[in-house]
Amino acid sequence: MLTSGASLLVLSLGACQAPSGCPAPPPAPAVLAAVAASAAEAAEQARRQTGGRVLSVERGSGGWQVKVLTPAGEVRVVVIPAAGG
Repeated sequence: MLTSGASLLVLSLGACQAPSGCPAPPPAPAVLAAVAASAAEAAEQARRQTGGRVLSVERGSGGWQVKVLTPAGEVRVVVIPAAGG
């Protein structure tokens, strides 16, 4: 017999028991070809290339990570390489 705690543990490890199927995992960040020297440039390039609304911009090891709300209502992360490495 499983306790509710054990059931939650199984679900937290990724087991999907929904009769209608499991949601797809989030997509990997898209890397755009443009290069940006600042957060403002990265945000503008991501907005232009996705047609979405910029939610946040952070500097990461791979460049600028821009979180965008797409016109379809999906939240996506795009990476804009940082100018100068």
